[in-house]
Amino acid sequence: MTLEALSSSSASDAGNAYYFAIGAMMNPNSIKNRNIYPIRSFPAELFDFELKFNGTLGFADAIPSKGSSFHGVLHLVDAETMSRLDALEISYKRVDGQARLYDGTMVTATVYTKDSFVSTQKDNPPQQRYLDLLIEGAKHFQLHEKQIKFLESHECVPRPQPHEFKSFGPAAEDAPLMSYENDICPFNGRDTPNLRLAVNGKVLEIFVKNVEGTLFRNSMNFYRQFGQRVELTLSRILYDPKYGCPESLEECTREQSAYIEHILYQGSEVNTSIDHWKDIGCIRQEYKD
Repeated sequence: MTLEALSSSSASDAGNAYYFAIGAMMNPNSIKNRNIYPIRSFPAELFDFELKFNGTLGFADAIPSKGSSFHGVLHLVDAETMSRLDALEISYKRVDGQARLYDGTMVTATVYTKDSFVSTQKDNPPQQRYLDLLIEGAKHFQLHEKQIKFLESHECVPRPQPHEFKSFGPAAEDAPLMSYENDICPFNGRDTPNLRLAVNGKVLEIFVKNVEGTLFRNSMNFYRQFGQRVELTLSRILYDPKYGCPESLEECTREQSAYIEHILYQGSEVNTSIDHWKDIGCIRQEYKD
């Protein structure tokens, strides 16, 4: 089917929908890492919306703004994929927007946006990691050059340098050598209520205040799906073009592993539902370098 025929067909006739991506879902690696597989993807322009970066981390938001427009990636997805996107975008609401493909075709697309009060908030610069993945996605899907230039020139919060990485500290000299299969992987949320993770050659045990709470249930579901080797998990969920997505620990550099530990440490600082994280052992890890 040609681009013209596909874009002019009614998506709803087949139970499909058009979804206009503005953030991480513009990036082909981020899409794949979330098991989202569009039927087809197009560069497009969204009308009567403005792109802003809001919140503490400066994530992209599509803010209703009459007369404004910006460019993003229009994905054609099936109904099941649309339901999974709804589950991912739990803090947003769905609204309709008008998008124009680069062949001139107009389509009605789903846009995830926040309540109108967000439009009054001051822009916060995005993290460099996040901005880089938007730029990578914009180039991959061949968005209009002015949108790429807008992203490339946008203010961002630089990545921390390796000497600035936070760490749970070195393992104690008498720390036991543990194995992933016997000491970490058995976590099931009941018989082993304390979640154990392996990161950067260390084994961490996380004590949670309420094993019946949302945090614990989400943690259990998260690590059942993605595993407890944090480098492999977070490199997919928080994809960074600088480091990529290693398929094995042997593909991780020492800097990448330290960077992932830094991200995990930052998360532990802001999560008030966790009593504390304890370094209980070490685990063998081979690094790429």
